Amino acid sequence: MKIKTLVMIAGALLLVTLLSMVLTAAPQTVYAQNPTPAPKPPNAIVSVVPVAANATGDKNVITGTIKTVTDTAVGEYNLTIAMGATGLNNVPINVPVVAQCASDDPKNPGKPAWSLIKPADSKTTLVFTNTAQTKFTPDVMGWYAVTCNLGGGGEVGGVRVYANTFVGIDAGKCETCHATKVAEWKKTGHAKIFTEEIDVKPTHYTESCVSCHVTGYYVPPVGAGSGGFKDAAVKAGWKMPTWKEIEAGGNWAKAPAAVKNMANIQCEQCHGPAGGHVKGGATMATSMDEGVCNICHNGSSRHDKGEQLKNAGHADRTSPAFAIEGIGEQACVRCHSGLGFVSFTKDPNNAAAWENEKQTISCATCHDPHDDKNAWQLRVNGTAQLVGMPFKVAKEVGLSATCMECHNSRVSSEDFAAGKSTSTPHYSSIAELLSDTGGITYGATVPNSPHGAMVGAAPIANPAYDAVKNPDVAKFLWSGTTDAKGNVPGPCVVCHMWPVIANTKDPNYDKVGGHSFNTKSPDGKFDYTASCKSCHGELKSFNLTAKADYDGNGKTEGVQDELKGLLGVVWKTLESKGFKKMDTGYPYATLPQGADLKLRSAWFNFRLVYGVMWSTDTGNGNEGKAQAMHNFKRSVALLQLSLKDLNGSLPAGMAEMK
Repeated sequence: MKIKTLVMIAGALLLVTLLSMVLTAAPQTVYAQNPTPAPKPPNAIVSVVPVAANATGDKNVITGTIKTVTDTAVGEYNLTIAMGATGLNNVPINVPVVAQCASDDPKNPGKPAWSLIKPADSKTTLVFTNTAQTKFTPDVMGWYAVTCNLGGGGEVGGVRVYANTFVGIDAGKCETCHATKVAEWKKTGHAKIFTEEIDVKPTHYTESCVSCHVTGYYVPPVGAGSGGFKDAAVKAGWKMPTWKEIEAGGNWAKAPAAVKNMANIQCEQCHGPAGGHVKGGATMATSMDEGVCNICHNGSSRHDKGEQLKNAGHADRTSPAFAIEGIGEQACVRCHSGLGFVSFTKDPNNAAAWENEKQTISCATCHDPHDDKNAWQLRVNGTAQLVGMPFKVAKEVGLSATCMECHNSRVSSEDFAAGKSTSTPHYSSIAELLSDTGGITYGATVPNSPHGAMVGAAPIANPAYDAVKNPDVAKFLWSGTTDAKGNVPGPCVVCHMWPVIANTKDPNYDKVGGHSFNTKSPDGKFDYTASCKSCHGELKSFNLTAKADYDGNGKTEGVQDELKGLLGVVWKTLESKGFKKMDTGYPYATLPQGADLKLRSAWFNFRLVYGVMWSTDTGNGNEGKAQAMHNFKRSVALLQLSLKDLNGSLPAGMAEMK
């Protein structure tokens, strides 16, 4: 028994030793229960790239040199003309087409490999400009297809373009089928800009101006045979008149019919050449993207609205605000899609009629390219044209009506207070605040800041105006009067569209004011206070020192800081009543079960004043920053009224807004 026991003990010790050796070696081999999946192969997304006719601002710009005479005393000289492309898939022959290839996965860009499918009689080839772009020049009419493979087994992307020729609005008989649109177009500045400028006195008009005031202007050999304005002018032997001849007049009357046929900014400039279309072939192209307008409206430092728009949040394709699409978001597309907004203004009472495609807020969202019934061809102008507003706008807001269509809280404070609605405010309550309304007032008279009264009541001198250097710039920014079209700037436009900084070397040039709509630079470091000076003097910050300690923290701070602090006090009170913050988005908080009107009213005011919920992004004016600027008094008063309703009185040390 002893021997057997010893053998068993020895065997056990040997087994323990072997297991110990195995366990010691085990860390060298790892068996993953959930192996990391192989990276998804990149799918290629290909698009036609719009090119602004800007010799200094667009790397793809096309240039050509012509000989011209403006002043007979100076004589003939060489003039470089910048030319561009709309980014449409309907293109003129002999004009370069730039295509862009991008991966649907930013973390896996892949490596582009391009190919081109073309008509049998075409001799064009691809030109590789860099890893992301390629270029080719269609040399005969017909369909072309450029494709991109990023490798790894992902989907090949591509785009088709139709190479076409221009025909002109008269020769093409556009009015036969499109009588309404042509009639609208004839009233716009686009329809008469060349006709007027070619006979105006005094003049500064040169062919570099003409290139954007006509249809299909390309300097041969670019665009040769396309039938555009320059092509037609060369064939007709027409030359640009000198300044003396322009001021003498009669140039339009003497112009050849072929030149008149392509003069002014016609349908084909924005929709592409119509040669194939009128023959019953290719269809015309349409796009809401700003590239169609930027070919001219981002053409130089003097015509740079497109450059300004690049810095606007409205144009940010990566913003979640413009990722909204599809029938499931039908209630939202009226403002979160440029196409949706256009269709909303046409049929505001039927959400089923609204377009629900992805689209940023581009030029054609706010401006109707065909219709001149409103100043600057705005789709909405003046209080009388406002639709779908949650409150009655009592005063004339002029050009700012376009802004107010979206920058409102979407809900009726009166209906909520009366128990007719349980909806709480959307992100933006600016239209209400600038109209001295909005929020649950508990029957009290609420004070208002004076910003809503800024409608441009007096002519404002344009700092960009110079009788010699910039004679084509308006002397005054705003007319100062309300005409039949409601043509006053209104409070939004006065501040957010103040002229851009004149110094092109300034780091914030084109980043604030104008069509950037920014009063704060995109990086959040610079407050553009130029519009404030007439009332507030020289300012460096919008965070003006408040008159009292409205958040009760023992300090009198800037208005934005005071409102942020007061929001914090209200939220702590709501938390003590059972509210819980939600980090996942709408509805942003859970209310205590059975929350009564008292609690829901306080939450209503909190949301109306806060802005974009739970965000600390200083560039977006969140945590009440925007509301502090637009109507500080009302914002503070609404929050303090809610505190008094919840607690019976304001906290000790908190100054009451009166």
